[in-house]
Amino acid sequence: MALFGGRQKIENEPEVQQKPTSSPEPVIRVPRQPVSQPTPPPPARERASVARSSEAHETVIGSGITIKGELLGEEDVKIEGRVEGLIRVSKNLLVGQDGVIEADIEAENVNIGGTVTGNVVAQSKVEIFASGKMMGDIKGPRVVVAEGAHFKGNVDMNSTQ
Repeated sequence: MALFGGRQKIENEPEVQQKPTSSPEPVIRVPRQPVSQPTPPPPARERASVARSSEAHETVIGSGITIKGELLGEEDVKIEGRVEGLIRVSKNLLVGQDGVIEADIEAENVNIGGTVTGNVVAQSKVEIFASGKMMGDIKGPRVVVAEGAHFKGNVDMNSTQ
């Protein structure tokens, strides 16, 4: 090791030449690549199927919404608002505590936490929670009425619908 700021040369060490400080570093230029065009969006029918696969399959009718007429669908529906007419969904229907239904209902499963006036046909099960009120007939293989729930109507649990 050298004294007073000098540096000792190590065997087989490559020599490094110092560049003068007055000349600037060379600028390296990279040729510009052409900008690739974005792929066009898929047709609307394909977009809908892609959107469904990545999202939750539930439609919510909010507390400030009123629907008069037919509500038809192929996904889960949660109702916190008001529906008058007919509800036919191929999956599950949930009537929230603030939901008010004046309609006949057809669904795979029906869960009632609010008020339903009308007939219910379920492929699998109807459940009325303690906060639920149901006035109408129920047809389905399984029916559950929680303690404290209000129900007025007839029940048909015949499995051959």
